[in-house]
Order: sequence, then structure tokens, then C-alpha cells
Amino acid sequence: MRLVHVPRDRLILIAGVVWLLAGGMVCVVGLPLEVRLAPEHLVLLPLAAVIFVAFDGLVFSRLVRRHSRRIRSQPAERLPVWQFFNASSWAVMAVMMGGGMTLRLSGLVPDWAIAFFYSGLGLALVLAGARFVRVFAAGSPQPEPQVASWDRP
Repeated sequence: MRLVHVPRDRLILIAGVVWLLAGGMVCVVGLPLEVRLAPEHLVLLPLAAVIFVAFDGLVFSRLVRRHSRRIRSQPAERLPVWQFFNASSWAVMAVMMGGGMTLRLSGLVPDWAIAFFYSGLGLALVLAGARFVRVFAAGSPQPEPQVASWDRP
């Protein structure tokens, strides 16, 4: 089934589009709540910023580098389209999506908590998607010239 195989470098672009869409969907839930509730709850804006910085700095910036390297290091020129993630990343995504929807639909979590958490998380996901697109646009890194160990300073 070669139809679902794409050139290796395109997986990075696909990852970027998926992350942009996922971030956009999370923002569609969080940002309207944030805008509606923030005038009464001024603490929501700094809390959203904390969530954004935490997810961006501790999770997504590393994830973009790790997955970009993993994709580019694959020996095959064409790969299955779903390999923009590895198995553990697919599992984490499924648990996060399922858990988020369950908590939100259960009514156990108040709107103000969803507002700041989803706003910060959604914006961090969008930035991760933009980073993947930037990595794709930059192209494959040029290999560094091999220098003999005795020639190094």
C-alpha cells in the first residue's frame, strides 16, 4: 500500500500541519472562554502564560527537535504517513485527547480552569506546528565535513 507513503522530508511538514490543526482546535475551546472570563478573573491571563511557557519550553520545543531528527535519520526515502510520530507519541496524544475531552464533557472541571489551560496549551501546540513547518522550509541540514581527530583544535 504505497499510497500512504510520502517522501521522508514531507513527514516534517505533515507533522507541522497536524500540530497547527490540533493547536487551533484546542484554542477554539480555550480562547473564547479566556476572553469571556478574563475581565472577572485577571489571574487567568498569567496562568495561561505559565502553561504556554511550561509546555513550549519543557515539552514541545524538545519534541520538534527529536521528531525532526528521527524522521531525517530514517534510511528509507519514502515512509508511511503516520510515522511523523513514533508509537509512544501516538499513545500520549490519544491519552491527552481522551482525557481532555472526558474532563471537559464530564463537567468536573470549571470553565475558568479549561480557559487558561486550553489557551496556553493550544498556543504552545500552534507554535510547535509552526516550528515543524519552519524545519521543513529550511530543508535538510547539510552534513558537517568530516575532520580527522588529529586535525581538530
